[in-house]
Parts: sequence; C-alpha cells; structure tokens
Amino acid sequence: MNAEDTLTYWAAYMRAQHCTERTIRERMIFMRSVLRHTQAENFDQITKPQLITFLGRPDLTGRTKQNYRSALHTFFTWMQDEGLRLDNPAARLPRPRVEYREPNPVSTENIQTLLTSGIRGRTVMMVLLAAYQGMRASEIAAVHGSDIDLTADTITVREGKGRTTITRPLHPLVRNLAIAESYPTDSWWFPGLIDGEHVRGKSVSSTLNAAFRRAGITGHRAHDMRKWMGTTLLELGADGIDVQHALRHRDQQTIHVYVRPGQDRLRTVIEGLPRVHVPMSPEAAARRRTRPPNRVT
Repeated sequence: MNAEDTLTYWAAYMRAQHCTERTIRERMIFMRSVLRHTQAENFDQITKPQLITFLGRPDLTGRTKQNYRSALHTFFTWMQDEGLRLDNPAARLPRPRVEYREPNPVSTENIQTLLTSGIRGRTVMMVLLAAYQGMRASEIAAVHGSDIDLTADTITVREGKGRTTITRPLHPLVRNLAIAESYPTDSWWFPGLIDGEHVRGKSVSSTLNAAFRRAGITGHRAHDMRKWMGTTLLELGADGIDVQHALRHRDQQTIHVYVRPGQDRLRTVIEGLPRVHVPMSPEAAARRRTRPPNRVT
C-alpha cells in the first residue's frame, strides 16, 4: 500500500469514527507534510529519529510540538493496529514542555478601534460575531440565515467543536446590524467562491487578522475577541458557569485559557486577605508615620 492509498484508507477510517471533514482534511495535510519533511516514499519507512528531528525544529512552539506529537501518535498507532507496519515510531517520543501563556484578550478599546478603522460590509459582522457571540472562525464562516431567530432573539451555532448544535441569545448589536444591512434569512451570511458553499474558517481568520494589522492593533489575533467576551463577562460579575456556557465550553476547567481577570479585580481580592501585625523597628515606624498620605502603605 503506497502513501496515498494509506491516507485514503485512513480517511475512510476517520469517517467511520464520525470525524468532521475539517479534522480529516487537516490531518491529511499534516501527514503529507511529515512525508515531505522526512523525504520518505511511504509511511512505513519513517523512523523514530526522523520524527524526533521533525518535532525538534526551532521554529515550533511547545504547544505546536505537543499537538504534532499527539497527531503522530494517533496516526502511527492506527497503522500498527491495522497491520500496516509492525512497529510504532511515534511511541515514546519526547514529551514537549509547553510554555505557560496568560490569556491575551483584546480590550474594548481595541474592538472600537477595529470597528472605526474603515472596515466595511461583512467584516464588521465577523467582528461582532467573534466578540459578542464568542464564535470561533469556523463557526462564523458557517452562519446561515436560518440560524437566526429574530422572534426569539437567538442564534444557533451549528459547526462548533464536536459537531455540537447550540442555541444562545442573540446580542442586540448583531441583531440590529443584521436587520439594517438586510442579511439573508435563507442562505449563507458569508458565501464562498464555490456556489452553494460558505467560506472556510481560515478565510474568516485571515480577514480579521488583516483588519487587526491595518487598524494598528498588534499582539492580537482574531480569536482574542472570543477571549475578550469571556474576560469581560467575568469582570461584569458573571458566574463561571455562565461564562462557560456563553463560550460553549463543555468543561468549566477549560475557560482558564480564555479568561484573564483584570488588575483591579485581582487587587481587590489580594487586598482582601486578612491583615496581620507586622513588627517594625522604631525608625521604620517613624518613617511610616511621616510618609506622605498619597503614598501606598
């Protein structure tokens, strides 16, 4: 079985697992890139040292290496289970250390800057869907007019992670723009170049990221607007469960990668800790009594 036959069989296997077409497509692209990088003619020729070299590239982040390691283990374990090769070169690959990164939401000012930067048409709606509905790029791409219920003021997300279909309240800003700009009620909001299909999620990400750059907003990407929603809801006093469901997360534990409490909120809880008496030398106590009142004590 040559490389393409192996990938065709694997794609059929993933469809039997009920994987999404997006997942299948991305995994196929990834494994073809592995084949090119190792310069192997077939997947049964790839060795563990080649995979270690592939993962050891300095341009990859720890998170990317972790994701790649998982994908390699999945593929080569499948090959071994199917009898397509006797060994598993992805077994016991080095486990990458992942750098801790605090959530990096955009600010409300960033969103306003973006909206007044000259963006037009559907880009404005993409911004509102990302920020006020907390939608991922792939979910924005797949919005259909039938997903919007203006009577009940709801929006249904049909291409979320895990093939979930979830209905959430429609934010007034999204509703008002949809009505004012006469968004369709019976077709895709963001149609693609192929008749009858919508744009890809990568197209949405590219459009929004380009808008960020033109607006002079650096250090952020489109997905950070979703983080803004989670962080802002928390700042407004929303319960953690409310934030979880607003972002459509299955597990409340996963929202920590989206939400970053503001400094004022952290200061309040830190300064709320019980105070103790701190003994000072007479000189230090005297200096403290004479310290100007506007200084932090």
